[in-house]
Amino acid sequence: MALRALVVGMGVLIVIGVAVVAVTIVNRSLEPVAGSEARWQLPDGARIVDWRVTGNDLVVRLEQDGAVSFWTFDRRSGQRRGEVRLESGSKP
Repeated sequence: MALRALVVGMGVLIVIGVAVVAVTIVNRSLEPVAGSEARWQLPDGARIVDWRVTGNDLVVRLEQDGAVSFWTFDRRSGQRRGEVRLESGSKP
C-alpha cells in the first residue's frame, strides 16, 4: 500500500514538473526580445545604399570612393559580425 502511494505521488510530481517546463518554454518564446542600441561610425565619405534583414542578420551595403562594402550585424545585439569589401580596378 505504501509503495503504491509512493509511485502515485512520484507520478504526480513528474506530471507537475513536465507542466512547469512546458509553461516556462511557452512563456519565454512569447516574450519580446529586449532591444539593444549599437552605434557604428561610417568611414568618411561612405553612404548607406541599401540594407536587408536575413534571418538574424542585418546586412548593410555601403559605397565609398568607387568601392562597395557589405557590413553584417547581429540583428539582436547590434554587434558587427564582419565586412566584405568589393573594390573596382584591375587589382587581382
